[in-house]
Amino acid sequence: MELFINGQKLDITLEDEKTAGDVLRSFEKTADQNRCATVAIQIDGKKIDAEAFDEAAKAPIDNIKRIDLTVVSEDAVCDAFKEAAADIKDTVELLAQIPAQLQGGGDSKARASIARLADTVDNFCHIIALSTLFPARFGAIKADGKNLSAFFEDFMPVFNDLNGALESGDTVTLGDLAEYEISPRLSALAEAVKNL
Repeated sequence: MELFINGQKLDITLEDEKTAGDVLRSFEKTADQNRCATVAIQIDGKKIDAEAFDEAAKAPIDNIKRIDLTVVSEDAVCDAFKEAAADIKDTVELLAQIPAQLQGGGDSKARASIARLADTVDNFCHIIALSTLFPARFGAIKADGKNLSAFFEDFMPVFNDLNGALESGDTVTLGDLAEYEISPRLSALAEAVKNL
């Protein structure tokens, strides 16, 4: 049986491991010690989700050719937050230009900035999901005085209002939301994670 971590083959020696579950439990101990967490498992090319895990864990290792694990480290999540903070700052600069673009006939540029905003928020939410694997380090992050879950709970209605203004062609509301509602919130978010 071969074990791959993030696409790299590990040179391992099995000791008392008899099942896939034994191998995974052994690996998890090592991962925990190295501040890492497994986020995806494949056994012989088949993705193992939460529902299939218990059954897959019973498989004898003699019947398995390959186990692939996707692992994320605490430090990688920290680096991703820092990169996201830089991306947010760039996005805020683009959002600041939306009112002038809308007034000057630059609708396509404004739409591109809003698309960038959506990508930025989506990426940040993905990083937040990964950060929950390391609550000791990331669980206390606060933006605008709120934990990240509460922050996004307050932010999403504003984001939805922006989408509504975009769909209805309400350029005044679109510009106001971008400049006065979304940009300050994004700036608070970037500030919360830039020095992790």
